[in-house]
Amino acid sequence: MEVDAVTLGDLVPILATVLGSMLVFAAALMRYQHVDSTKTRDLIDQTSKENRELIKENRELIEKKSDENRELIKEKSDENRELIKENRELVDRNRDLIEKYHMETAASIGEVRERLARIEGRLEVSPPPPPDDTTAEAA
Repeated sequence: MEVDAVTLGDLVPILATVLGSMLVFAAALMRYQHVDSTKTRDLIDQTSKENRELIKENRELIEKKSDENRELIKEKSDENRELIKENRELVDRNRDLIEKYHMETAASIGEVRERLARIEGRLEVSPPPPPDDTTAEAA
């Protein structure tokens, strides 16, 4: 078996081909990455601008709705205060009526007692005996 000796002069074209291909491939990858990162940066900038606009619109909407809500709350609070005031007046009026009817009922009961006493007096009916403590204990 005979081994052919390869000289450095024979390896130079092979090395140049391999290293050249690797350099071209690396340059192509760097260029592709640069173009891709540029597109990504442009998309980020565009999205950032759109987001700022949307945030601004949302702030305006929130402020508008907050103002509307404050007005509604104020209106409803005023209505509630008025209703509470009316209810208090009704409660006071009802309390007065209840007190008046209670006094009238108490006076009527007194008159009924007097009439019953007169009727019992004419019929000569004796009042019922007071309850006996021993009878109440047995029951």
